Amino acid sequence: MKNWEFVLRDYIIGRPVITIEYDEDDSTVGEIIDAHRGLLYGHMELSDEGKLTSFMVNLDEIMENNDVSLDEYEELTPDEIIGCAEDFAQEFCRDKLHFNMMTEWNGESYLIVFEAKDVALNLFLPNSGATIEINKQGFIISATLFQSYYQLSYPDIEISADDAKNILCQYPLVELGIHGDNGEMKLVYYPKRKYMTVHVDGHIVTAGDFEEQYVEAQTFGKVTVTETIEGLLGVTNDMHLVENESGRYWYKAEDDIELAEPIIRIEHSDDIQMDYESSVDWKELEEELPEKVLEEKATMFLESAVGNIHEKYLLEDQLEDEEDLDIISEEDLSEEERQFFEELEMMEDEEDFDEEDNIDFEPFTTFTFIRHHKGIRIEEYSIHVNVGVYTGIVRDCTIILPNEDELTSMDMNPVLSLEQADSLFKDQLHMKLARTSSYDDEDEEVTVYGLDYVMYFPNSRDIENIDATTGEIQYIDADILKEGD
Repeated sequence: MKNWEFVLRDYIIGRPVITIEYDEDDSTVGEIIDAHRGLLYGHMELSDEGKLTSFMVNLDEIMENNDVSLDEYEELTPDEIIGCAEDFAQEFCRDKLHFNMMTEWNGESYLIVFEAKDVALNLFLPNSGATIEINKQGFIISATLFQSYYQLSYPDIEISADDAKNILCQYPLVELGIHGDNGEMKLVYYPKRKYMTVHVDGHIVTAGDFEEQYVEAQTFGKVTVTETIEGLLGVTNDMHLVENESGRYWYKAEDDIELAEPIIRIEHSDDIQMDYESSVDWKELEEELPEKVLEEKATMFLESAVGNIHEKYLLEDQLEDEEDLDIISEEDLSEEERQFFEELEMMEDEEDFDEEDNIDFEPFTTFTFIRHHKGIRIEEYSIHVNVGVYTGIVRDCTIILPNEDELTSMDMNPVLSLEQADSLFKDQLHMKLARTSSYDDEDEEVTVYGLDYVMYFPNSRDIENIDATTGEIQYIDADILKEGD
């Protein structure tokens, strides 16, 4: 077995002496610990085969306790930073990887993506390599490495890219929506998520073939409320309530309010945003509550908070598999990016607690409510209600409401017709051959890469929306600094 203490130390600023403490129940998960003082510096994960799949360190904690500073190191050029990340990927990844993309992240570091390639067709294989966060001095902050096996299929390429575009353009590729911008509501045309790619045999691959990127939403009936918001959050009579101008906070009766964190909070940052959180105790049971019960809890909660939600919201369908549900939380991210940000968020959350704290979160199911107005969706004001699967307690929810006056006063008749907006979109649309992934029906550990024509726009400027009044095209901001060939 590889000596991970020795290997990973070379990638940590100051090269402190470290030890890896593995989870008692899972030897593939470990904490990176200062060998002399027991300080927590980061985390790592291994595959079942002992390959590194995840690496994260807290640079601030390491520098604070090891008399080392970033000021001692020069900032590197982009090519030098890519080289440092490439050295890391080459040391720990199974396959030969190729630089794909470098993007700026939070102004202080960069995300660098490496992928395996179909050399014969010179095509990247999505989610096949490594995503690495690295700072300007060339130190790795975190990395997600994909070590699974894959297969390449080579179907006959029966159509060209131009053919693929012509096939896709038989359908309307935009739909009318409402966009909220600093409280101002306006009509826009959004790209339709139904149509995704065109297979090399000429058939359209719709969103139904990519459940992780598209979920249907349905209307629902008027909600009958039988529980209060406080009850749904788990408030009991023996808790101590503190109220101030920011909100209401509940503490355990035995807690010292000056020192303890509230176990339930309801906060309001302004008139249109409310934050709810509950960390009351729970225990794992033999069976989870039925999904229908959890859905009733979520709808009652939102009805109590907002009112008449059956007229204002659609409820997204739940996926049958819990792992698939996790995938759709960030619908515009690839699987590789999604996992990277999840692990980064986990690490940031852990930094908020002392190492000795025993934080234990109840598993939850997320119910997503999509706001609409006169049948038009307003994606920016979607609400996610997280309900504990054993207790039925609403664990977390942020509610941001649109400006109702703006909505009711909106002119719902677009100046730009659907046909005109569709034409603007299609004028900029291109198609390119790409490898797309799915799983082997007989072995879900093996990724199978097929061939499809996918949408793309020049200069990596995907269209976000088209103003239905002026025809102005809004592009998705892309912090791409450099792309691979």
